[in-house]
Amino acid sequence: MEPTRPTLRALLEDLGLPLPPLDQPLDEIDHPLLTKARAQFAADEVGHERIRAIDGKVGSAR
Repeated sequence: MEPTRPTLRALLEDLGLPLPPLDQPLDEIDHPLLTKARAQFAADEVGHERIRAIDGKVGSAR
């Protein structure tokens, strides 16, 4: 399974974190919410489904 990593928008707007250095992997950023997400989705035996769209309309703009 691929590492759990946040989007830049989530880091900046939702978590209020500064933009990380270019050489820092996003899946290694230290934050309690990100640590919880990594733990939640780390187990390969747990079924996971990729989120394709939030509102059900693929390709819709906000």
